[in-house]
Amino acid sequence: MTTKNVRIVGYLPPDQHQKLRDYMAEESLTESAALVKIIKQFFEAAPAISAVAVASETRENFAKMQAEIADLQGRIAALEAGGGKRQFNKSFSPHFPPGQPAMKLRPLKAADLAKRLGVSADAVESAASEGSASFLEWSKRRDPASRAWLHQGNLFHPQQD
Repeated sequence: MTTKNVRIVGYLPPDQHQKLRDYMAEESLTESAALVKIIKQFFEAAPAISAVAVASETRENFAKMQAEIADLQGRIAALEAGGGKRQFNKSFSPHFPPGQPAMKLRPLKAADLAKRLGVSADAVESAASEGSASFLEWSKRRDPASRAWLHQGNLFHPQQD
């Protein structure tokens, strides 16, 4: 019988040879067919799994980096809005000198609120779609001044104390 397949010769340790024999019996394969199947799995399946794993890990790392960048952008926006004099400790309660009113926040678009909260605009829209009470708590946890926000129409309004 002629074949176009290439002949290989190798030596296996006894324990690996027994595993090959067990695999052949389980799969009802000849030695040649078993080796071809094993080699195909190694060269064809492993790189695809590996590539998927690498792509998944890359996406996760990229998402984490985007979130960190958004957080930093939100902190910078809050600093710029407060003239760089604000503190971001959640337990900090700002006290204004007598006669100086607290800064009045204006309604923001989703993208601007996202910068303030350190998240993406999609995250703001998604959280807003969960309902008013849920969004108030969600936004308050993320706001640098622990300010809750209300979603009304196309704008997000700061909740009055």
